Amino acid sequence: MTKQEAMRYQEDFLENVQEPTSDEVRGAYNRMNSAFDEYLAAIDDDLFQQAFRYGYEKGFEAASRAKTA
Repeated sequence: MTKQEAMRYQEDFLENVQEPTSDEVRGAYNRMNSAFDEYLAAIDDDLFQQAFRYGYEKGFEAASRAKTA
């Protein structure tokens, strides 16, 4: 079998034979997608907290230096 013949079989399968995914697969995908969105939101929150604390500390240090100067 040539690569082109295999590709024709694949195309025929995808267009004419393949059935829609089951509810179980769609549900699992939705749960995975929700978990990934939650993960990304947690990363954003954590990064914001780190940046905020860093900026606060640097601002406090600068204010302390200005008072003693």
